Amino acid sequence: MWLVYKLVKNYGIAILIFTVLTRLITFPLSVQQQKSMAATSAINPKLERLKKQYANNQQKLQEEQMKLYSEEGINPMASCLPMLIQLILLWGVFDVIYRPISYIIRLNKETLETLKNVAAPLFEGNAAFNARPELYLLQSVQSDPNYYLNNGISADVVNSILEFQNKIFGVVDLGVIPKTVFDNGLDKIVFSPANVGLMLIPIIAGLLQLATSIYSTAKQKKMNPDAADQMKSMNLMLYFMPLFSVYIGFTYASGLGFYWICSSLVGIIQNVVLNRIYTPEYVQKLIEKDKLKNKNKKRSGIMEKYNEMMKEQLAAAQNEGKESAKVEKIPAEGRLSNSQMKDYERRIIAEARRRQAEKYGDDPDDDSE
Repeated sequence: MWLVYKLVKNYGIAILIFTVLTRLITFPLSVQQQKSMAATSAINPKLERLKKQYANNQQKLQEEQMKLYSEEGINPMASCLPMLIQLILLWGVFDVIYRPISYIIRLNKETLETLKNVAAPLFEGNAAFNARPELYLLQSVQSDPNYYLNNGISADVVNSILEFQNKIFGVVDLGVIPKTVFDNGLDKIVFSPANVGLMLIPIIAGLLQLATSIYSTAKQKKMNPDAADQMKSMNLMLYFMPLFSVYIGFTYASGLGFYWICSSLVGIIQNVVLNRIYTPEYVQKLIEKDKLKNKNKKRSGIMEKYNEMMKEQLAAAQNEGKESAKVEKIPAEGRLSNSQMKDYERRIIAEARRRQAEKYGDDPDDDSE
């Protein structure tokens, strides 16, 4: 966030660019999420059969489900990772928005503590100032820089805070909590551009969250019509989360709500692009390709071990000069057919039995060949 702000010199634009960059970085995970959802949808009939078959044995059901996921090459947790990363980013942005002097302006701890001591008389009795002082310091210095200059704060420090551009379109302060608009009562709300902007941020964040939920639910139903009945139980969450977004937007600094708007907006665009490119049919082809690749990789590993074993056996026979000439030349690695593999198996077993019989003075079994 600091690096982006250094380039654009505007906090709102920095949040938007930061959001786009993080979405681009996590785009491959979103693709994996799309593939996982499509793959899970494809095996849903099998999952339903397992649920009916092991309805009275949950442990066995989980074992069979994991076995099915393994056979199909599906990671059931793939769809959770992008959401987890977004949650981690949200907490990181939360900290940055509440501590812009530390993270964006980058004043050291000693200077910050001096600023806090100078501002303390102005915020006496304000518990929020003691908990999260940087937003209050930012607004206080910008509204009355002379107070700090007259109390020993250097001009360089004051100017660095005054130069910090933390307003959207030069109007809405991203450090102000929107609910403060209602502090004097609903009948005394001042409908200035700044206040209207502050009130709109949580509402827009909630509406975009609702749009994201509706769009995602519609796509999931299209990909997996059989799960439509199961999704009815999620309707409560469908409307609860947007309302929760509005509540969070009014309760915390508007910068957090603005980040939520940017994240939802970029997320909707990303989902539309993903669904246009990665259609269910195309995703299914990718899944089949991955399964074939994994299958070939597994077979290649087995073939490699098998060839190594045969080479060791034949080398031992050659060193002892025991009928190694009867064994055909080994084909190139990974090119053995099933019949060749069986033939080599028989020859190795026969050679091992002959050597054992010779060592202990016994006759090899008649069926050794």
